[in-house]
Amino acid sequence: MARGLLVRSATDDYLALPSTTTMRMRPFLLPLLLLFTAPLLAQDSEDPVEDTLNMVPNGSFEEVEGKLKRLGGIEMAKGWKSPTAVPADLFSDRVVNGPASAPRNQYGDQGALTGSNYAGILWWSYMNKEPRSYLQVKFKKMLTKGQKYCISYYVSLADLSKYSANELGAYVSKMMVKKDDEAGLTYDMQVPNLRTKVYGDLYSWQGVCGVYEAKGDEQYLIIGNTVANDKVVTGKVKRPKGETRPQVFKAYYYIDDVSVKPVKLLSECTCEQLDKAESEFIYSKRSTVNKSLTPAQQADAAVIYFKRFQQSIDGAMDQPLNDVIEALKADPAVKVRLVGHMDVVEDDRTRMRPDLLELGKLRADAVKAVLVEGGIAADRITTVGQKADSPADPNEDEVALSKNRRVEFELE
Repeated sequence: MARGLLVRSATDDYLALPSTTTMRMRPFLLPLLLLFTAPLLAQDSEDPVEDTLNMVPNGSFEEVEGKLKRLGGIEMAKGWKSPTAVPADLFSDRVVNGPASAPRNQYGDQGALTGSNYAGILWWSYMNKEPRSYLQVKFKKMLTKGQKYCISYYVSLADLSKYSANELGAYVSKMMVKKDDEAGLTYDMQVPNLRTKVYGDLYSWQGVCGVYEAKGDEQYLIIGNTVANDKVVTGKVKRPKGETRPQVFKAYYYIDDVSVKPVKLLSECTCEQLDKAESEFIYSKRSTVNKSLTPAQQADAAVIYFKRFQQSIDGAMDQPLNDVIEALKADPAVKVRLVGHMDVVEDDRTRMRPDLLELGKLRADAVKAVLVEGGIAADRITTVGQKADSPADPNEDEVALSKNRRVEFELE
């Protein structure tokens, strides 16, 4: 089911909707050849291909000017700004082991939905103790009067958020909003049923979208929370297993793939939650513990799988981990060696990202932390990391690669 969004202009009511060969060439042909081959050559570069239908420039935050080092760097993403004195954040997997890196950063562990980068904003904080942040972008051109547009973006709740929230939407304006203070934006926004959903998924990207009919003078899009703090419905979130950093008393959301595209039918505007197989594939198989095996044999057969580039443990692995903990408790004499592995894509990326060199070991350490938290003595567990030298599946399709991002249990 599509997620709801409420959008409006600055002056109008809301609309709520659910080897080479050498050859001789005549001189006059060269300019003509270059004319037709230039676009093809341009597409071989690393720059993203522009989506001509999307009215939002740089909607996936891939075009960056300058070197990103710290939080608050949203204005380094071409076309993006913050409408208040609180700058939004930009995260990138080109940043190595820092607060603005990806997938692991100051607020959690999340890979980009598209490309290498994504944004992040503070949506809500406990007792409103921290100022909210917002995203603002100017459309490529003014919206066309009477034209319907599908406004959409994707969110993922940061792992260290202690709270989740609703009221996810967007604001369409004819003028740029620029405030020199940290006060949040306050618009008299109606709240339809579709906006009552609390977005609390830590592990995948969820879509937020809705249709807006333009009046013809709109030029800017703003993403952020404009509702009074006590009017926001929140939920408490448990820290993911394997994550040892303290939670923050706020709802912080990662943002990616922002788009505003013309549509004719309301049914054309959909933004269902992406399936894990489409966004961040993690191998999982339905199985039950073979009770005929001894506790040692059960532990020896256990495998924990991971998303690409990530060391935190996905919720899909909760049951396998609980089964291992139960087996180890059943036989206190059993000691295990945890061996963390990478897939070939991760191994290859270490050339550009040295922070991934120890990813296998970090995964093993994360599993150990969960076992210890579950009551297993730390001296019964050792950890070691490997690269992609010992694949569980030698094939190169996504399912095979997902089997290789793993931590295996060995008896000692």
